[in-house]
Order: sequence, then C-alpha cells, then structure tokens
Amino acid sequence: MSSQRKPGSAEPADDAPAHREDELILALDLGSSRVAAALATHERGRAVVLAAECAAGYGLRDGEVVDLQRAAESIGIATQAVQEQVRTRVRRVVVGFSGPARLSVSRGTLAFSGGKRPVNDADVQRLRRTIYPDNHLQRETVHRSDGPFGVGELQGVERPHGLIGASLSMSSTFLTAPALALEHLRKAVRMAGLKVESVVLAPHAASLGVLSPDERALGAAVLDFGAGAFRGLLWEGGRMRQMHVSNQDRSNGAAPVTPAPGGMEGVLLALARHFRISVATAGRLVREHGRVCALASSSVRAVEVTAVDGLSHLWLDLGEFSRTLEGILTPHLRTLRDGLALFSESHAAGVVLTGAGACLPGLEELVSRHFGDAPVRIGTPHWTVRGRLSPELDGPGGSTLCGLIHAGFEQRAARRMANAFRWPDVLRSALRLMAASW
Repeated sequence: MSSQRKPGSAEPADDAPAHREDELILALDLGSSRVAAALATHERGRAVVLAAECAAGYGLRDGEVVDLQRAAESIGIATQAVQEQVRTRVRRVVVGFSGPARLSVSRGTLAFSGGKRPVNDADVQRLRRTIYPDNHLQRETVHRSDGPFGVGELQGVERPHGLIGASLSMSSTFLTAPALALEHLRKAVRMAGLKVESVVLAPHAASLGVLSPDERALGAAVLDFGAGAFRGLLWEGGRMRQMHVSNQDRSNGAAPVTPAPGGMEGVLLALARHFRISVATAGRLVREHGRVCALASSSVRAVEVTAVDGLSHLWLDLGEFSRTLEGILTPHLRTLRDGLALFSESHAAGVVLTGAGACLPGLEELVSRHFGDAPVRIGTPHWTVRGRLSPELDGPGGSTLCGLIHAGFEQRAARRMANAFRWPDVLRSALRLMAASW
C-alpha cells in the first residue's frame, strides 16, 4: 500500500496513539435516512478521521426528531461504533441539524452623540447587541457573521476600529432554525448519554467540508443533494449570502398525515410512481443505471424488474428511465437557481455539488446548464482518513460530516482565543481587589 493517501482514503487505526478527549471531535450528522458519526483529531490544519460509521436514521424525518427514543437509539449506535473502533470515550458531540433553516440579514446603526470620533470595540459590541434576526423569539441563532461595517459615509469596511466618523453601521447575517426542533435534537442526544458541544446547520457544514477559505472568499455556490432536501448556499466575500431549499411539492389540496419526502427520497418516490415499481427498486436502478444529460450508456437498453405488486415483471427502457429522472430533477435545479439569484460568473469558484446524490452521472453538466454554464465540480471532503470509513461517507456523501469536524475545531480555537484575551481583564480585576484589601 502506498504511503501517499488521498483525502477520503483509509488506513488502519490499530496502532493509533491514544488521544485526550479535548484533542478529539465527535461529530454527528443527523440526516433524513441515516445517522453518521465520526471521531477525528486535527493535524496541521487538516481533519484526520480515526473512525466514521453510519446507522439507520430511525425517529427522524426531514432532519427533525419525531421519535425521541428511536432517535436516541440511532445516535447511540453510530457514536458507540466509532468510539469502540478508536477505543476511547468522548461525551461531547458537535451535531449537524438538517431540518428547516433560514438565512437572514439585519442591519443597525449607532449614532455618536459627541459627533465624529474614532470607533472602538465597545461601540461595535453595543451595536451588535441591538441587531436581531427576524422572528428571533421562535427561532434560535446557530451561526452569526457580522460585517461589513460602515463608518460615517465610508461603507464596505471589514475592520472599523480606529476609523473616524459620526456613526457606525453594521450588517449581520443570521443562520437560524426553529428553537423547538433544536431542543428536541438536544434532548435525543442527552438520552443517548452524550452532551451537545455545539450545533451546526447542515448547509453550512457541507460548505465548510468542501470549500477552502479562498473559495468562500472568491464566491461559490454549494448545492447539497441530500436524501431529505436539496439545498443551495451562496458564498461571497467569505460570508454566506443566500440560501434556498428545494423540496418536493407537498400541496395536494389536503394536509397529509405524513408529509411527502423531498430530496433524493422524493425523486425515488416519483420514479416509483411513474414506472409502478417499488421505491427500493427505483433506488437500485438509480445506483446501477441512473444518468442524465443523455450520456452514452452501455449495451444494455432495458432491464427486467419486479412490478410494485411484487408478483409480475416488466421491462423498463433505460433511455426512458434517464429522461424521466432528468425531468424530475430539472424543476429542483430551476428552483435552486432562482433561489440563489445573486450567483453570477463573478463567483469564480463556480458550483460545488455535495451529498450522496451528487455522484449521479451527468449531473455536473445538467447543473452547469442551469447556472449559466458555470464550472461545476463534485465536492471532496477536506479530510484524511486513517480509520475505517463507511462506504456511504466516501466522497461527497461525507461533506457535511467533514464540515462538522472543521466547525468543531474552529469553535474551540475561537473560544481559546477569547479566553486568552479575557485574561488581562481578569488579572486587572484581581489586582484591584488585592489593592483594596491592603
């Protein structure tokens, strides 16, 4: 076996050194069809995965917990599997939430009563406390990004400290989720014997897993073809600019007892209905023969499959199957393009595809057609794998899990830096107390 290993390749972890819990990240991706867990460390700015496994996602629907007991069991199975492989115990977990999310931008202005003066950190913090996302009482902010700023007439400022003006303005980008749904998620994690270290929304995590900081700065669109939903997230100047989620049309004139699935689950259901086959058969056909954009196929023109009744058989034309598959995907791509209306050729990193559905042959060309012939590539998780990697996570299907690992380490580094800056204030307060006691 070669000593050079590409990202996503695996090598045995049997002789891996023991790690302290604070050196490890336990990441948990709660998807619509499966729960994925990974145990990783960090070396020279890169995530190093020691183990990654999947379990069936019972108790979950569209990324939300709908059965606490069954969801906790799925979480326990996945997290216990990776901990047993690495022979360690980690209780804190970084969790990915793939349920409904919303990206919004709010803006505020602080006028200086004394006229023009330099901006200081207290001004920024005071203004920051006055800016909230829309409907913030029912939703929880999972991620916030502040900037750009304005100082007086000067706009588009990244670092306002020390600049002189009569006012300070700021834009804040909020990524939020329903507060109750996040509480259910945390409760299921606690029932599995774990503690939530932080929550990261799936669209954000998928981007962190496949885009470099330079790509996020240049501008890129990330399209996640997940089991429960198709999501698009636009990056510009290192910040999230737009987000859109495309699901199957669920309006059929009456409120359904169980909502119709979206994402790849919705695509398979549509194929099953069209050809009168089971959803499992539709999934197998997509994996073995699925393609779009009229790619040249093999010599096999038709396959015999079992009908939905489980008794009769029928011959399915693969050309018609591909055309139907493309017809089902096309409205979703149009919706994603319309939802990311600010995307243009100036977003130099183009479009990156993530999620298990991203590997569909011809999808890159189909996406490029709808995004103005922009360059499109399949995302590769920015990790090195030293342990066992579940096949479902090898490739773009592991993008969200990889992003959760990176987010966990970045959040820990930010907390350490904040604590380091806080120490001088703590020491000054202690010295004042000592002087007062003398």
